[in-house]
Parts: sequence; C-alpha cells; structure tokens
Amino acid sequence: MKTKSAFIVILATVFLLLSSSIVFANTNKSEHSQESSSLTMTFYRTDSVLVIMPDDFKLTNSDKTDIESYVFWEKNQHKPMYIYKSESEVTKADCKKHILFYGSFSNFQRKDFLRIPVKKDTNGFRFNNRIFNQPSDAFFYITENGTRMYVCKNSYKAKHEFLSIGTGEYPLHIYRGENIVVTGVYVQN
Repeated sequence: MKTKSAFIVILATVFLLLSSSIVFANTNKSEHSQESSSLTMTFYRTDSVLVIMPDDFKLTNSDKTDIESYVFWEKNQHKPMYIYKSESEVTKADCKKHILFYGSFSNFQRKDFLRIPVKKDTNGFRFNNRIFNQPSDAFFYITENGTRMYVCKNSYKAKHEFLSIGTGEYPLHIYRGENIVVTGVYVQN
C-alpha cells in the first residue's frame, strides 16, 4: 500500500513539474514574440524611412502603396515620411537613417547592404545553403537594432506576402508564394 502511495506522490510531482515547464515555456515564447514585434515598431518609430531599391528596379504605384500602408502603429505615433532612392544614389549620410531594402536582393550590389544572414545568389537568394530562386520566393528580415528592414522578392511581378500577412513573431521569414517556408531567429555560429 505504501509503495502505491509513494508512486502516486512521485507521479503527481512529475506532472506538476511538467505543467510548470509548459507554463514557463509559453511565457518565454510570448516575451520573445513581443521582443521581435518591437523590432518592427522600432523601425517605424522614426521621422523618415529611406526605401532603397536596386538600380534597375522600377517602382510602381502599387509597390509604393504597399510599402507606405504597412506600419506598426503605437499610441501617438505618426506616419513616417518615405524617401525613395536607387542604390547608387545613397550617400554616407543616408546610411544613418532607417532603411527599407525593397526589390530583388540578387540585384543589389553594395557589399555593405548585403551583410545579413540571407545571401545573394545568381537568380535569387540563399539561406543556410538552401537556394531560393523561384519567381515567387521572397524574404523579410529585420536587423537586431531595428534600423534595417529587408522586404525582398525575386520577381518584380510577384506581390510580397509580408505586405499581406505580416511577419509573426520572428525577425526572419522566407516565403514561397503564399507560404512561409522558413521562419525564426538567426543566431550566428
């Protein structure tokens, strides 16, 4: 009888510990979600956003509307002014602004713009040795300090799903058409 009681006490303790772990994990997840979302809010908490496109990119009215209508609003936050420049027009002073990179990542040339976890590839981009070269492939990435945002797609004709469905809780999302195929936090090494 004592063995059965001891077993029940041990089983109840294990269950209690597991339940506590699940609650702790969920708490950490929501804190992480708030941290990642705050990067996007930090990005838009500025007077102006510089939108940089590859030199061969032709910005359409639809692109401009999509870019300017996607923001994270907080209380008393005003809409930033948007300044559009091609890559070759960017000055050293411009690099101190909050920058949104838009267009085909494979067409960007300046190495200082390419220092992110997503790497340029001939007809698209790659991440962790996986190549994304289909016309419907696109990605969203925001830097750890929230001053650089990448909304890049392989085809100028494709609509970037980031602008339709948002980012979720992580600073990196890779899309194939309407599907998110990679999402997470990039940790170097």
